[in-house]
Amino acid sequence: MDIRKQVGRNLRRLRLERGLSQEALAFEANIARNYMSGLERGVRNPTVVILNRLARVLKVSISDIVAISSGRDASPKNLPRGRHVRLMGRKR
Repeated sequence: MDIRKQVGRNLRRLRLERGLSQEALAFEANIARNYMSGLERGVRNPTVVILNRLARVLKVSISDIVAISSGRDASPKNLPRGRHVRLMGRKR
């Protein structure tokens, strides 16, 4: 599997495990939401600076983001639809 696709799968899995939307993760990591979408789809090539920001927000190591898996991991369930974005540590 292409490393970009693997990074995208890992980012999506980690993000959903934490209950974050793409918008919330992008906001906390100070990157554009459409760039975040490209990362998860495996069409963007993140720099180590971006990987570090994402790892810090997700509270994981960069190696967790770039880890190669067997490809048999079950796809995580999507978050509920709507604009109720959870921003880490912030009240609405």
